[in-house]
Amino acid sequence: MTHGDGGATRLVRNLAQLATPGASTPPARGQALGEVDVIEGAFVLCERGRVTACGAMSLLGPLDGDVEELDGSGLCAIPGLVDCHTHPAFLGDRVEEFAIRARGASYEALHAAGGGILSTVRATRDSDEAELQAAVERHRGWMLQAGTTTFEGKS
Repeated sequence: MTHGDGGATRLVRNLAQLATPGASTPPARGQALGEVDVIEGAFVLCERGRVTACGAMSLLGPLDGDVEELDGSGLCAIPGLVDCHTHPAFLGDRVEEFAIRARGASYEALHAAGGGILSTVRATRDSDEAELQAAVERHRGWMLQAGTTTFEGKS
């Protein structure tokens, strides 16, 4: 929600629903990870790039200073996804393998034919830094579109 200005205060008001972790004490572990609270008619307040308050619209008090307000009518806000293990710096693809595997080929047969993970390893090794950077940016964009807000990239 910061969109480049970490000092701005933004309020998303009138959300149809807000889904938040239901665990009473962070960090959630075990079964508590599956607990979710859904608040109808909600708001989310962000200050200096961080969510500082959220809840039912009826609990929102007056706000001081310059606040950018966004209308969330008809929308639902959910926490961003965190991918703690991804490999965004790779080139090549393994699309053809899906059809071959669907026809019953074993992974060993795929590998022997030059496919499998070694095909993308070769493509990655044959690339240069600019191509890898572009791949990371492309993969980051795809993850963001799917709701991933944070990822840890592995080599």
